[in-house]
Amino acid sequence: MPDDLLSDLPTLLRANNDILDALNGSARERKAVRDELRTALVADPTTYDLFVSVCCFREPYGESWVHGPGDNGPYLSLEIAADTLDEDQYRRLLFSVVTSDSAAVPYDYRALAAAGLVGAGAGEYLAELTELAKPVDLPVRGLPAKLASRTDGIDHLFAVPETVADRLRLLRAASAALTAETRSRLARRIIDGLRGQPPTADSEAADAYLSAEAERLIGADIAGSLAVPRDYLVVWDQIPVPGPDGDGLTIAELLRVVLLCGEFKLPDSTVRPVLIDFYRAVLRISGRAIIGLGAGVFHVEHGVDAIPSLFYLGRDAVLGKGCVVDCVGGAVLQSGSFLGGGFIPILIHTHKHIRSVGEPGSAERKRVLPCVFVAEAGARLPMEAIGIFESANYLDGTPVPYAGIRALPLR
Repeated sequence: MPDDLLSDLPTLLRANNDILDALNGSARERKAVRDELRTALVADPTTYDLFVSVCCFREPYGESWVHGPGDNGPYLSLEIAADTLDEDQYRRLLFSVVTSDSAAVPYDYRALAAAGLVGAGAGEYLAELTELAKPVDLPVRGLPAKLASRTDGIDHLFAVPETVADRLRLLRAASAALTAETRSRLARRIIDGLRGQPPTADSEAADAYLSAEAERLIGADIAGSLAVPRDYLVVWDQIPVPGPDGDGLTIAELLRVVLLCGEFKLPDSTVRPVLIDFYRAVLRISGRAIIGLGAGVFHVEHGVDAIPSLFYLGRDAVLGKGCVVDCVGGAVLQSGSFLGGGFIPILIHTHKHIRSVGEPGSAERKRVLPCVFVAEAGARLPMEAIGIFESANYLDGTPVPYAGIRALPLR
């Protein structure tokens, strides 16, 4: 590696893993870079402040190589912090990560930092955590608002912000609202953890789509943090940015906006980071997970229902270009799984429409057989799987033609 790059730590920390691999390929040289960072952290207070910014995923450090896998855990940056910093520095860094208002911090990363803070003790930050732990209550669209919505006979209609700038402002506001909810949730769990109480899920919707096996698979992926599987239960009717009348676009509607508006399909440096932060904050997707261009997640009501369901995208998992997941039912993509790609259209359908003999076609909009689509750790749904993957077709024991891909019944 060139000496001038090693000596310029801010530049070095901006590099992602691919760039670092191009500069130095051997494990020995990679260790030298890590040792250089550790030495600077001990010797230089400005390096410590820089490292805190890096761990809070502040621009331009969100894709830094230091957020790659560690030797003994999912994130090198948290390992370096644990084995290099003194007790006070480590506590301050963890507190900064947990309470950061940056929507770019992945949920699993923040939850791991929260677990670390329980182990390190809250110290002088207990009062701030107690204040932050106050619940953030975001409204949920009720039946009266739904009855007042216009419809075209299939979908209900809503006002889409007119300009790209307006849509970006709305996404930033939604990301900030869900980030605040996450900070509050983890602050409560830290306080509970300091009292010896295990993390528990927030109260769930009574009619949520749930699967014990899906929750087990999520739990296996997030082990060791203060996250719990039901944190990934998305309340699709939740309104992150209420208007003056209390209504506004729901999470489901916001997801349709970003899938259907053309600017979000481009590798635009002013748009794409806002979209990725939105997915991280609103859907709590994990670190190093990738959502390709033209790919995404959506939920469309059938009738008036927008039933909460699980969506989990684990570390290093990929929704390839053009791959879309319909989450009426749920989806669990464990770490390292890979779906589609190459702009080949693939729809992961997590429910099957049902119509009895003699019923009109519109009956299919209201009656569905939902399930949870699962891609186990390392599973691959290849690009050749073009078209619709009808998950519910495999609930009867029909073999899935792709290893590690399966469908789970809901309880």
